[in-house]
Amino acid sequence: MRQPRPLSLAPEKGGGAAAAAHSSAFRPLLQECGIIPAVRKPELLDQALAAHGRILYLLCGDPENIGGLIERTAEAGKLAIINIDLLSGLTRDISALRYLERRGARGIISTHAEPLRQAQSLGLYTIQRTFLLDSGAMDSLCHQMKHSQMDALEVLPALAVPKLLARLTGLAAEMPVVGGGLVDSLREAQDLLAQGLAAISASNPALWIA
Repeated sequence: MRQPRPLSLAPEKGGGAAAAAHSSAFRPLLQECGIIPAVRKPELLDQALAAHGRILYLLCGDPENIGGLIERTAEAGKLAIINIDLLSGLTRDISALRYLERRGARGIISTHAEPLRQAQSLGLYTIQRTFLLDSGAMDSLCHQMKHSQMDALEVLPALAVPKLLARLTGLAAEMPVVGGGLVDSLREAQDLLAQGLAAISASNPALWIA
């Protein structure tokens, strides 16, 4: 197992130049991972912690276990990025975000703008997740990106991203784009990364590279 490097890139609070520096610090962390383990079941955490890279998605959890999952992730030298939309028993409000931040969460994923804005106010990394199902969804996303200051964009399904990447980066060249969903093999993941995606998130443990 490759030993993680000490974490030195902590989110910074603030706007303007601080926000830009915050976002630019996140891109190399994503690119270092290549494939980000996305943990859907707590029993898969140990396997995910053995993967290369310093970012790990938690797509599961409840008030009884999420703190422990975050702490184990931090103890392994990794950044726990939480999909707050998928947690059980926690609402998408500032109290829940403060709780996650106190337990050691380093970032938040959501399809909703408000929890992402609140997470930014706490100095957390933020990833806007979106499903590109048709041209209407793409138009809506482009409108949102004109007013967005999130640290990264995650687009599902990943296989649709290369066709749209030029348009997305034209709107926010500094925002890294992550692809997620429907990636079935390492070859597919490598092809997507070669086409300009910053990283791929994968819930299939077979794709988690140690």
